[in-house]
Amino acid sequence: MIMHSRLLRVSARLSLLLFLTGCAALTGNTSTEKSKRYLPRVGGSVTAFEELSTQKLENLRLVSIDLVSALVQLPEVGPSNITLQVTSPQTAFGNMVVRALEDAGYGLQRVSADQGLHYVQYSERFAKTDAGPVSDYVLRVGDVSIDREYIENENGIYPSSLMRVNGVENSEFIELNDDLFKQQGGNGEIFVSGVTSGKQFTQVREISANEYDKTPTEKRLNPSKTLLTARRTAIAREVGEEELSGYTRLRRTVLIFANPETRIMGAGNKQAVRLLIREYQAGDIYQIAACADVDGKNDQSVLRGIRVVEEFLSYDIPVNSVVKAPCRRASFRHPADDSPVAVEVVHHRAI
Repeated sequence: MIMHSRLLRVSARLSLLLFLTGCAALTGNTSTEKSKRYLPRVGGSVTAFEELSTQKLENLRLVSIDLVSALVQLPEVGPSNITLQVTSPQTAFGNMVVRALEDAGYGLQRVSADQGLHYVQYSERFAKTDAGPVSDYVLRVGDVSIDREYIENENGIYPSSLMRVNGVENSEFIELNDDLFKQQGGNGEIFVSGVTSGKQFTQVREISANEYDKTPTEKRLNPSKTLLTARRTAIAREVGEEELSGYTRLRRTVLIFANPETRIMGAGNKQAVRLLIREYQAGDIYQIAACADVDGKNDQSVLRGIRVVEEFLSYDIPVNSVVKAPCRRASFRHPADDSPVAVEVVHHRAI
């Protein structure tokens, strides 16, 4: 009888130990997933997410992507032109803003206080209005600010105002990605899309989010790809795609990337660009051609081309001196082909 009682006590303790171990493992896994999905790659605080639901975290993620996607399209504060100064984020929204800035390709300098010309600030404010509870999110970089109001419900989060941009000369060319919010679906929610700087407006539209618009989570727009698309839009607008007439070819250089999916320049490619830059004279043009891809759409090769453009611009070459070559013929590759790929750079000088 005594032995039986001891066995029961031991069994109970083991059960409790296993239960606690399982809970710890679950918590650890959850923290790991949050770290991968929401935390900056350098720094950040996972404790900022502890009391927030998954839905709230996803809402904050969409807001951060929406604001940073607009930021990268402003020439004054584009990733190719500046390095941002950031402090270690303590809030969930702050963590996601810094992560979005990393994904957008910004160089980040960690500072301990408000230091530097391009210090990043962000805030979230909540108010009760005649339309219900509204959240106002603000992102500032130096003298440039972007803010927008959003409303949340059981389906997700939706813009409830135009995006307001201040501190820049021209904001009318910003392209907003309305699908970020529409893909959540909804019960006929209508949200407004457009940009204003106080003096000018882009085209203002009303977007409806319905039940049939809801997209499964695994098929929704990838946040990193959304940011890269915004960045690509900005660079394409600046450098253009054009034929060159009245110029003669000085040199043709081929940069080799390790595989079709990488955008890492590598020491050799960087050195090749430095050698080309040494021969630059006012009025010269570097034409970038990146056409081969594996998916039939040239998505990866376009991004590789943009990476090369950014490398040239980092040497303070004028934007109008770096152009993309029109891609007349793309040679698409089999998806399993991971052999090196080329980006062609041709140096032209006026005749």
